[in-house]
Amino acid sequence: ITCGSNLRGPSGIITSPNYPVQYENNAHCVWVITTTDPEKVSFFLEMIHFQGELTLFLPFCSNQQIIKLRFEEFDLERGYDTLTVGDGGKVGDTRTVLYALTGSSVPDLVVSMSNQMWLHLQSDETIGSLGFKALYQEIEKGSCGDPGIPVYGKRRGTSFLHGDTLTFECQSAFELVGERTITCQQNNQWSGNKPNCVCKNDLKS
Repeated sequence: ITCGSNLRGPSGIITSPNYPVQYENNAHCVWVITTTDPEKVSFFLEMIHFQGELTLFLPFCSNQQIIKLRFEEFDLERGYDTLTVGDGGKVGDTRTVLYALTGSSVPDLVVSMSNQMWLHLQSDETIGSLGFKALYQEIEKGSCGDPGIPVYGKRRGTSFLHGDTLTFECQSAFELVGERTITCQQNNQWSGNKPNCVCKNDLKS
């Protein structure tokens, strides 16, 4: 069974076939994620022409958009079904593999070095599992990406680079639930999630 797709930023969701129901046996799924930055896309096309052959691999360069992949759910038959995640767009190139994932532990955050990332799900002929759900987001290299602003809230801070801090507050009739301040860490993750603004009357009931 062949599945997968070509995806483009700025963000989206990838799930295994049939998720949250068991994926098929003998699945062979490939996803390629590419950022939306038009300048990087034109540079990428020049690289293809310069090499004289059709290739989707982009050598990484500085000050570019890269891809952050965060898993919400993960359950593959340990040792038999695997999800391989690689950098660039040359699917299956062992030199660009970032992780080969299997089992039921939710993987750590995965961050690409280029403006592309590929995922390859391979299952054997027996016993499937529930599969996976992952969220991808394009971010500036050296950043954590925009975490958003809470509904009925506001945010101080407009930069999302390593070391930057954001502070949240809510409108007068609402109470902030979660972290008031979060910081972008070196691993491209915020120190906490975006908080919520909940009606004060709802908290009393």
